[in-house]
Amino acid sequence: MFKEKDFPSIGTPVSITPEWLYNNLSADFSVTYLDSDDLGNGECLNTDTFDLLVMPYGEVFPYKAFQNIKEYIFGGGGLLNVAGRPFWVSVEKLDNGWQKVDIKDPYMEFLSDLGIKYYVSEETQGIGLSVTTSLSFNPVKPTHGNVFPYRIPARDFLKSKEDVIFVKSWRNPYVRGSKKLINKWCLIGARGEDHPLNPQNPRAQEALIKIIEYLSYPIIMHDLETDLAAYQQGEKVEVSLKVMNIGKNSETGTVEVEFLDQEDKVVYRKSRQVELKPGQEITLQEVWQPEGFKSNFYKVTALLKKDSAVFDTEENGFVVINKGILESGPSIKIEKNRFIVNGESSLILGVNYYESRLGELLWLRPNLLRIREDFKSMRKIGINMVRIHYHHSKWFRDYFANVVKEPLDPYFEMADNTALPSERSLRILDAIIQIAQEEGLVFCMDIFSLVPEEMGNPVGWLGLKERILDKDKINVQKKFVEIIAQRYKDVPGITWDLWNEPRLGNDDLDLLRRWAGEIRDLFRKNGDVHPVTIGGDLSVRLPDVLDYVCVHTYEPAEFKFAESLGKPVIFQETWHPAGMGLEEEIRQKQELIKDFNAFLNTDAAGFMPWQWTRQARLWNNASEAEKWDDDLGICIREDGSLKPAGSAYYGLISKIKETGNHPQVGLK
Repeated sequence: MFKEKDFPSIGTPVSITPEWLYNNLSADFSVTYLDSDDLGNGECLNTDTFDLLVMPYGEVFPYKAFQNIKEYIFGGGGLLNVAGRPFWVSVEKLDNGWQKVDIKDPYMEFLSDLGIKYYVSEETQGIGLSVTTSLSFNPVKPTHGNVFPYRIPARDFLKSKEDVIFVKSWRNPYVRGSKKLINKWCLIGARGEDHPLNPQNPRAQEALIKIIEYLSYPIIMHDLETDLAAYQQGEKVEVSLKVMNIGKNSETGTVEVEFLDQEDKVVYRKSRQVELKPGQEITLQEVWQPEGFKSNFYKVTALLKKDSAVFDTEENGFVVINKGILESGPSIKIEKNRFIVNGESSLILGVNYYESRLGELLWLRPNLLRIREDFKSMRKIGINMVRIHYHHSKWFRDYFANVVKEPLDPYFEMADNTALPSERSLRILDAIIQIAQEEGLVFCMDIFSLVPEEMGNPVGWLGLKERILDKDKINVQKKFVEIIAQRYKDVPGITWDLWNEPRLGNDDLDLLRRWAGEIRDLFRKNGDVHPVTIGGDLSVRLPDVLDYVCVHTYEPAEFKFAESLGKPVIFQETWHPAGMGLEEEIRQKQELIKDFNAFLNTDAAGFMPWQWTRQARLWNNASEAEKWDDDLGICIREDGSLKPAGSAYYGLISKIKETGNHPQVGLK
């Protein structure tokens, strides 16, 4: 435990002192005081000596000790930060006492390396915190542009009540190949007297003991998954769950798996005892085959207990395919330069989407529960279209082989070996489409941007024209089109985006036109009449082979000629980047309102910000490409809370519904 005479504190209640913490913990735990010199000395603070570092002074820490603290954490050390943003205000000791060190951007200087993200709310004094889930080391270091860097989940955070989050790791996210796992963290975002550990609170001691017991209990769970994302009636559900001991001693526990229907009623429960040696990991499996599925969606929950106390939770879900839901989703048609949604002329008010913690991995190992919660939140906001980039399953393998140039990480072992999707991969698409239809969302899918090598170059996101030139690759693409056209032709709420931002020159425009026309005709030949487009500004030059046109821009106000194209035009990606902190989020909100008002003063038929939430890429300073997606979340944060821009978007959409689909005045 850090303790220093006259050390400043920010965010921590006055009565939470190192002495109070020590007195409440020392009876059950071995607690040692370390001063600032000790914290900066690797011979004093190291993982061989200490399992947990307690930082009791809230947002303040000794500047010169940070490098060793970081090495301690990277090596597996646990962390309890008592209040606010950890490692936010750095100080050093001078002759006249502790003085603040002037750091231009403490987020980039300290928190970013640790994977800690924060936000400041307009409503509460506390700090919102989350921790990225990925490995920090990245073999691909793009210097610029939106080149895809791979991400492998390594940890997760659980949000408790009262601004407390718990962090667990099943791989060391900092040190490549390290067998030394990271001990648990607890980060308390609360600041001021309204704090769960404030000694004035009669339950403060109990809360502290529970936190330390959680941090001390070594068993964790991860990767709760079903073998399929969607099931037909009569099929059995196979569930797997990884359980591991990250501690130094053997430990026992009880794992309880529950299935809950759409009404949150438990329909199946199974418990089993586990005993794990240090470092041991096991995979638990469970099979459920009811006489018939009575619900369209089931939540799967795993609880890890010891003596009735819950120490870990994992959640996921699965869909039961329902033809009635699929065929009764929102209809989308085109009439001149407008969209007809559910029989009425409507603006497209949508959003681009990657699942906030897993990003593109939703196409490989999805968390259907989180996707469903996101889609439900979209519906509440009033969003009527969700656009997703499809990552073909084999693309993950080919990206590793061609770009990463390393053996496939075990996390991706279930990726398809064939260019055309397996039934497992198609069930993922089934599930996401059904959830979208059930929530009243038109589903827009970019089809051929992230493709296996049989369909194009798997590097991704670059304008590589072989996918529209190589006949063999086009033939494989056409086989995929036939599969999805025949599978989803009767689902009304779908639109296909053939390729996102094909960065091609003028000489290649006829190639793109011919290719797009062939693919669109193939959809029609297979009975699929869903609207077809190409994502990006080149579509403006191809209205003759597309059903609608898409513009990607920072400034909708610059686009004034939508009506002359004779087809609907949507601002399919608008970009409103924002960094950390409340000022940045407020600026993002203002930018969104400005651009939405500009959109209303054009003849465009739709508006879709990029994107629903920032992707929890790796660390902000790993590359420009990662920072790009990390700054562009618009609606919600990783913990599901609504951002100021998300609240503004809700208000703008509500105003549209009140005043008609295309008011002539701007909104505030």
